[in-house]
Amino acid sequence: MQLTFYSDYSLRVLLYLSQMPKDAATITEIADFYKISKNHLVKVVHRLAQLGFIISTRGKGGGIRLARNSDEI
Repeated sequence: MQLTFYSDYSLRVLLYLSQMPKDAATITEIADFYKISKNHLVKVVHRLAQLGFIISTRGKGGGIRLARNSDEI
């Protein structure tokens, strides 16, 4: 089975955020970690936020985090 880049990047974002459930991460941080395009990652993160998988916070001190972590279930 072969994943599209979009699916691959989506999974990478979710995996990265799962390792830091209480902290917010930035798109630049994730892009640098995986050495992938920041521009493509912006589109992926926007869609994941629309679907409710992640919470995106704008401004200073903002970032992205998982919408729900396993401790809250």
